[in-house]
Amino acid sequence: MIEVILVVLTNPVPSRDDDFNDWYTNVHTRDAMRFRGSIGQQRFVLAADRVQKHPARFPTRYLALYEVFDAELFSREHIDNAMTSRMMVEDSIEICHIDDFHYYPLHFHDKAPRTFSGGGVVLEQIASRPGHESAFRDWYNDHYLSERFAAGGMISASFLAYDPYGQFIQHAHRHDHMGIFRLADDGARDAWRASRALRDCPYIDQDKLIVTCWDVLTARVTEDDVRHTTAKVLAAEEAACASPQPVLA
Repeated sequence: MIEVILVVLTNPVPSRDDDFNDWYTNVHTRDAMRFRGSIGQQRFVLAADRVQKHPARFPTRYLALYEVFDAELFSREHIDNAMTSRMMVEDSIEICHIDDFHYYPLHFHDKAPRTFSGGGVVLEQIASRPGHESAFRDWYNDHYLSERFAAGGMISASFLAYDPYGQFIQHAHRHDHMGIFRLADDGARDAWRASRALRDCPYIDQDKLIVTCWDVLTARVTEDDVRHTTAKVLAAEEAACASPQPVLA
């Protein structure tokens, strides 16, 4: 049973996308799926489509969504094994710009169980206004989420909240809530272009609101896929392990 979604936003160092993706997909993802607490993971790349105007270009290029059944155990596994042979970190990742936080589900809708790809993902990063968290959650759950999910082209919709429990790093986070929508087709992104619901909500800190679109980069990988793998996938993992320059510090 999923307890939490780990939302990870990352960047490669300049001109190292191929090295970064080879390592992240064929090594890092599989290392993480061997850790206790893991269920599944899927990777996405920032789409050219935009549904919100940003004052500056969105700073992150890659998104990974991890399904986790024990946040504290999953975090402990990462902390204990980082920089060891069980979790090699490659030098093509911008370590200083990683954004990874667990979000705990508050509400969930699903039209097509076990459907994980299709038209990608829309990610809503939301900060509720101080003193208005309860009102914001009621508005999002009772009004916004069901109305947005009723639009065509949706597979699933999740409303999640940040909590300090089980986090990798304990520090103040910019967004205390997250909306994650899996889409059946890219045309469903128009639902966000046509709506001002988030922008007009009085309970949201509008200066921190970010809505982004993400294209599918890899198929979903589960713990079982890694533990009972194929020869082809194992060969790709071994090749990727042989090529990176590890970060040892």
